[in-house]
Amino acid sequence: MDASDPELLYASKEPDVDYLIQAYQTTQSDLGEWLDRRQRDWDVRNCQWAGKSSDFKKHTSLTSTGEVFPWDGASDQEVRLADELIGCRVAMCMNAIRRAHIVATPTESNDVARASVISNFLRWLIQSRMDEFYSQCELSLNHLFEKGLAVTYVYWDSHDLKQQQSIKMDEIAQAMPEMAQIIADGSMDAQIVELLKENFKVSKSKGKAMLRELRKDGETTVPVTRQVINQPRIKALSPDEDVFFPSWTIDPQQAPYCFHVLKMTPEQLKAKVSSEKWDEEFVDAAIDSNARGEDNSGNNWRLRDNLDVTDVDDQTIDIVYTYQRLLDEDNIPGIFCTVMCPSVPELYAKHTLLDYGNGQYPLIVTKLEETSKRMYSSRSYPELCESLQQVLKVETDSLIDRTSLATLPPLEYPMGRAPSSWGPGVKVPYRTPGETHFADTPRFDPGNIEIRRFITQSANNYFGRNAQGVDPVEAQAKQQAIVDKVFSHLKQVLDQVYNLYQQYGPDEEFFRVTGVNDIQKFAKGAAGERFDFWLQFDVATQDPTQMVERVKAIAELGGMLDKNGTLDTEKLLQIAVGQLLPGAADSVMLPTETASAKAMDEERQTIAEIYAGVPPNVKEGDAHEAKLQIFQQWLQQPDITQKVQQDPALQGRIDTYLKQRQMQIQQKQNAQIGRLGTAPTPYGQTGEG
Repeated sequence: MDASDPELLYASKEPDVDYLIQAYQTTQSDLGEWLDRRQRDWDVRNCQWAGKSSDFKKHTSLTSTGEVFPWDGASDQEVRLADELIGCRVAMCMNAIRRAHIVATPTESNDVARASVISNFLRWLIQSRMDEFYSQCELSLNHLFEKGLAVTYVYWDSHDLKQQQSIKMDEIAQAMPEMAQIIADGSMDAQIVELLKENFKVSKSKGKAMLRELRKDGETTVPVTRQVINQPRIKALSPDEDVFFPSWTIDPQQAPYCFHVLKMTPEQLKAKVSSEKWDEEFVDAAIDSNARGEDNSGNNWRLRDNLDVTDVDDQTIDIVYTYQRLLDEDNIPGIFCTVMCPSVPELYAKHTLLDYGNGQYPLIVTKLEETSKRMYSSRSYPELCESLQQVLKVETDSLIDRTSLATLPPLEYPMGRAPSSWGPGVKVPYRTPGETHFADTPRFDPGNIEIRRFITQSANNYFGRNAQGVDPVEAQAKQQAIVDKVFSHLKQVLDQVYNLYQQYGPDEEFFRVTGVNDIQKFAKGAAGERFDFWLQFDVATQDPTQMVERVKAIAELGGMLDKNGTLDTEKLLQIAVGQLLPGAADSVMLPTETASAKAMDEERQTIAEIYAGVPPNVKEGDAHEAKLQIFQQWLQQPDITQKVQQDPALQGRIDTYLKQRQMQIQQKQNAQIGRLGTAPTPYGQTGEG
């Protein structure tokens, strides 16, 4: 297909469905080699090969040639290196996504307060409303590493649900007494029926039945349509099953067209007629074609084959959403969406200008690697480690086969004089010594273990896994690069999510985020308001040891260099605890105001006990500096000073308390001196004598 063809360049009132079907089939055909490679990737990851048996042994009966190496029944084990590498990367990225900080930055204004509200709102939206977010992220990551591409579909989901609502005469009588009287005496039945028809959108017969029930039973029911879903959603699409771009695509957002395939049941298709005004003739034709057994599945071969589903069993119908960048008569571009079925020529479900205001395809695409400008050039993890996995499998099978030979070597005996049985405790009739004996077995070869270790080491080095013998700096750099790529993908996703909310969401939304006491209000703001969204996460924070060392280093630097008290140690502690205890930080960290109030209450209790004659008992790990300051403020009050001078016993308890408190502070300082080699400089002081 030529992208310059008029059907793929200019918008028209009626789409050329046959041409679009041809473009769809041509696109899949052009991607044939790439699709075959993705099938091989799936096979490598899931350890599938011709002749594989359920007992993980080689059998001549399962091969086309009738031959196996080295013998029938030899080892044929699964070695899941590719799956292990993918699982490791998916887990790392999901951990980063769940712990990342979402930051909104205004592109034009400098409204920091609003940016903070939007950041919190997006976090609340993901955690409280978009319940599919994390599961779809995980699926998209699996696609990224297994297939080399990640595709996320961003859309606005709006669903209405019909529910039966009860209407009682008592309620009508209380709200509208005159109406209740009219219903009871039957003087205006025709008018009442029309009123019920208009208000509740029911038929005339249903209106009459409702009136009869109200008069007879004092109660009736009516179907009421309520909006149950109205929010943005995301969906991970498989690049080899669900979405197809032209094979020569460089920038997916600039592609002239693309195809999004959905598998739908006949019931789902019929529901679209009323919910989205799909063409009823098209729907009936698509259902009929499926009933006749016509193939409309395109290249979704693997979905059926892997699930062991035949064409007869599959009752779903492939519906293709065709997105096109087209020009109108004034050469102004826009994105048009045509819904069609490959087995239904000429007809279509709908053809409309996509009303999303961001001017982009609702499809976010990210390549695993940037080795070529073309979108479909990216390699996958199974492609990159296939040879390593194969060598590991060969060495694993060889080791098992060698062990089998050592356990029970071949038995040599004179021709025609085979022992009737062989095994532990079996009695063998005496023969001439040496006539019956085990054949020599291959000696143990440590090279097998060395090869396995070398292959594992090579995989760890290449993919940047934390393991013995891997440069930690290099591994961390590779891991951070992967996380940054994933975050770049999610940045685009969040941008479209926010734009959709601005376009379709309510004008105001009240929400509450964890760690913030007050309920916050989100307002959509001006239509042209734009923000850049960022996700921040450092892979080093996944290592608790590294995190603790970083916090210690910052604290020590603060003690030595922070002359003006610019280092917010409380904030540093909050960040550290948040990274070390994700999900639990909010339950163990008190807000600054709450912590100050807690220290104040505890110290007041201590003062009351000392004043009442209770000996002090200062505990380790307390907020010594803060509480000492509170105590000294109390002690400096004129009436307290006078009381202390008159009461030697009170003076003794106070002295004991001060010594205990200062000893704890001194022990803390000694620990710092041990690390720094010198006493730390108090914040806000220059250290000059």
